[in-house]
Amino acid sequence: MHETQVSVREYDGGAFEDRHVQVPSFDNYLDAEAFVRASSLPLAAYLVSSGWFAITLKDTYGVETAVDIMKMLKARGAVPDDAFVTYGNTYVRKVCCE
Repeated sequence: MHETQVSVREYDGGAFEDRHVQVPSFDNYLDAEAFVRASSLPLAAYLVSSGWFAITLKDTYGVETAVDIMKMLKARGAVPDDAFVTYGNTYVRKVCCE
């Protein structure tokens, strides 16, 4: 079974019905933190089970709202074209930035 098919209760991804809008990801914390702090969008960074850092919108949303927000942000050029909606079930814990 692939790790993205498993939900670990101790992970910090949120409730099953909540969705994250993931923007980019980075292979190191310093780049992830710099991206979050420099953005005009409210963002958060999560350590992912792969060891990478996922950058998401700070809040979570119902699936339809998340998709609508992602589409709107893509249309404005505020997020990359490869941004996507996810459960966040591989997000171990939030690591940045309050």
